[in-house]
Amino acid sequence: MKRLVDQYQGMLLSFFSMRARNKWDAEELTQEVFCKILKRNDIAHNDYTEPYIFAIAWSVLRDRSRREKVRKRDMHVTYDEALAQEDPISPEKEACGEELYGRFLKALKGLTPRTQQVFVLSRYEGFSYSQIADHCGISISAVEKHMMKALQRMKEIVKET
Repeated sequence: MKRLVDQYQGMLLSFFSMRARNKWDAEELTQEVFCKILKRNDIAHNDYTEPYIFAIAWSVLRDRSRREKVRKRDMHVTYDEALAQEDPISPEKEACGEELYGRFLKALKGLTPRTQQVFVLSRYEGFSYSQIADHCGISISAVEKHMMKALQRMKEIVKET
């Protein structure tokens, strides 16, 4: 495998550098090609030919392109760019947020203890409805009913603002 890497790494990096967004993508794609080769046990490493390796490279590039298209990578913004575009939080916005948060807590406290528990397990703990049902000893249908009550109350709070 080392001989294969030594022989083709430079060519693959060059190939991907012309087609990738940046140097890191080119390096990652090159590594992906070698990972695919390493996973293949049916061919000896010395049987790989240049056309076969570049066929794998095209396949890796096509797969990456499809993934980026599905994930809409071109629409993503880096964290630094997002911070630069974001307006600083004004005291007015912060006060409105604190007021809304207080109203949500008040609404939550106004719900029955079981509905509170179901809502918190779902929204804050990330439990699925079946996990909540098991945890609370109730049916999934009951979990759904409690969630509907809680969400309806939260919706009312938002409409009041």
